[in-house]
Amino acid sequence: MKSHCLGILLLGWCTACFGQVQSKLPELNFDRRGDAVYMDSLLTLGRSHRQFTATLPRGLSTDTARLEGLRFMALVFKQMRGEQHDSSFIYATQLVDQALRYHNTLYAVRGMMLQEHYLRTVKGDYPQALRINQRASELCAKLPHESSPRWQVQMNMGDIYLLLKEYDSALRSYRLSQSLLGFNTSLTPKNRKLLISQAVTQIGEVFEIRGQYEQARQQYEASRQMAIEARSQINVAYTNERLGDFFLSRHQPEQAIKFFDDALAVWTQLHDRAGQAAVWARLSEGYTLIDKPDLAIEFGEKSVAIARESGFIRIRQLATQSLYQAYRLANQPAKALAMYEEYSVLRDSLTNLKRVEELSAVQKKYDINQVRLAADKERVIQQQQLINLRRQTEIARLRAEAEREQLAGETRMTQLQQRIETERLRAEAQKTRLEQRAHIDKLSHDIEEANLMRVILVGGVAMLLGFVAIYYRKNRLINRQKREIESLNWDLEDKVFARTVELKLANDQLRAKNREIEEALLRGQTLERKRMAADLHDSLGGLLAAIKTSMSALSPAHMTDREQQIYYNLLNMTKEAFAEVRYLSHNLQPDELEKQGLSEALMRLVNKLNVTQKIVFRLDNAELPRLDKTAEFNLYSICIELCSNILRHSEATEADILFRRFNNDLNMIVKDNGCGMNPANATGMGLHNIQARMDLIRGRYEIHSEAGEGTTFIFILPVSPNLTTA
Repeated sequence: MKSHCLGILLLGWCTACFGQVQSKLPELNFDRRGDAVYMDSLLTLGRSHRQFTATLPRGLSTDTARLEGLRFMALVFKQMRGEQHDSSFIYATQLVDQALRYHNTLYAVRGMMLQEHYLRTVKGDYPQALRINQRASELCAKLPHESSPRWQVQMNMGDIYLLLKEYDSALRSYRLSQSLLGFNTSLTPKNRKLLISQAVTQIGEVFEIRGQYEQARQQYEASRQMAIEARSQINVAYTNERLGDFFLSRHQPEQAIKFFDDALAVWTQLHDRAGQAAVWARLSEGYTLIDKPDLAIEFGEKSVAIARESGFIRIRQLATQSLYQAYRLANQPAKALAMYEEYSVLRDSLTNLKRVEELSAVQKKYDINQVRLAADKERVIQQQQLINLRRQTEIARLRAEAEREQLAGETRMTQLQQRIETERLRAEAQKTRLEQRAHIDKLSHDIEEANLMRVILVGGVAMLLGFVAIYYRKNRLINRQKREIESLNWDLEDKVFARTVELKLANDQLRAKNREIEEALLRGQTLERKRMAADLHDSLGGLLAAIKTSMSALSPAHMTDREQQIYYNLLNMTKEAFAEVRYLSHNLQPDELEKQGLSEALMRLVNKLNVTQKIVFRLDNAELPRLDKTAEFNLYSICIELCSNILRHSEATEADILFRRFNNDLNMIVKDNGCGMNPANATGMGLHNIQARMDLIRGRYEIHSEAGEGTTFIFILPVSPNLTTA
């Protein structure tokens, strides 16, 4: 059906072409540039147009039609993705060459703009793009103001200035481009509005880089309104994404999500997978910030799936980063760790790529500056040549005028000589009279000056004497006040110093007292634990041993089967109680903890557990330093409590005790693969004791557990100079 419609369209278009010399090519609908059938139909129309115009004789209208066909093909290939961008540059080059042969400046500039876009955005050849912009700017001066593409030259220059971080120059170029677009009548109203919207967005980018966030927001909103008025779906989606990114960077996720939802609706309607994946990644980040992990995980997983399938590395990095935060918020540490590892790999890869791009940008900046210097030098040379030419012309003109004036001057000279002689005689007589009068005036003036000088000298001496007297009196008063102030300052400094010494001594005494109290408390706890261990071993242990001995003396041979079963059960329970008492008496204060530290005590504890229990315990203490006695005692007690819970309640087969260092924190991790629990229901006495011990050593802990997935305790202890003795 589509092929039939396309054939009818081509037939009608070709018929119209034969009816007029210059056919009108259709305007490109940018919202449909992702539609392969639509783009292929445009290419077919463009090729047919070129074949038809190639058969027409030379003339102003036919030449323009040929140039329009080349421009149309370059423009269509420009909107297509992949290697077809190269075809856009080839057609643009043909357009420039043919336009220059036809002496058509307008189409030559249009072709240069297509070349410049390819070199700058696809090849990254900014120096060559700058040269093309400079050449196009010179040609624009020859075009009428209302049809000149100078607005595009200024837009391109703004992008180049933005690369060079010359933000004031970039802002001037974008604003000039916006102003020129307002007067351009060669564009359709819709395209003019969309291009103005693009310039407004770029101005907003400059404001945001410079930290002028309110002005940036106003520019983005104005650009979005223009895109809505122009009814361009793609531009509306881009402006919504830009506003969403702006509010996300300003930590306003609720407002950002609204704009991302609008952008997602457009990309979904256009079936644009790249646009959908990019918006999903940003929505995942937004919902994470407002504590909605379920939605964040849903959008993040969809974005990662498309990014992996299509190779969108930057979108994949954004999605994995947001998923890592969302899984952490949803208390899914395993998935969060997997996302973080994938994000780290992508981040390292993109960091290396960014470094290469930064080095390339520095080289491009140097090349651009070289081009600008060369252009400035050439412009100075041309200006100097023009000045020299004007100077030579002016010299020739002055020389001709001088020759004419010389002839007239010789005639006037004779007449002037006669007049001068007459005037000389008159002047000599007048001079004599004036000299006599001046001599008389001078004598009168000298007398008046002498009288005035005497009056001034007398008055000056009187004023000087008065000033000296006032200064002497004022100086004495100032010196007396200064001595009084210095005396008060010395007294105040002495008092402050004395009070400071007193406070320092009091603080030192208080610190020493606190240390003594802490040491006494630790000694008391140690002695009490030793006493309790001795009591358990000597009293309760002896009592259990006596019970065991007494029961062994009984003869089960004369007992019934039921009594024998009870007898053996009591005998086994006595043995277990005796072993438990020995275990508790040793673990209350093991010698290894006091003499060799926490590491050796835990190794001894794990070895005992692995000998007597069915659960396999593992210890990783490679990163455990030697801590102070209080910290080691409390961490050991916490391990005893957790190991006891694992043995009694976890139904696990494996358990681990790990120590990890992160910057200034020491993490102790105790985990098992048992039945798990609900952290919200963890309110037992053991956890209250653990919380009290962590408060005592200024630490904190986290619980991560789910039914059937085991339990993980993470204890975070700041390793500061008052905690480590290593």
